[in-house]
Amino acid sequence: MSDVTGTYIFAAIALVTAGAVIGVFAVVALGIRRDDRRGRFPARADGRMARGARRMTGVGTRGPELAAHASRR
Repeated sequence: MSDVTGTYIFAAIALVTAGAVIGVFAVVALGIRRDDRRGRFPARADGRMARGARRMTGVGTRGPELAAHASRR
């Protein structure tokens, strides 16, 4: 493999990786924006994108049973 071919392969891998990272950030940003469009944070996410953004950022809601269990620890 020549040096030029290796450079092209490295550039292609870098572009695909950068595209994936930018895509994940875009989905999370759009999901957060849609989730908070009314100025409140509902208990349940409105759509798939908002649910995905909550999963990616680690945001969630606790029900009464989970809150009671956590307070016993």
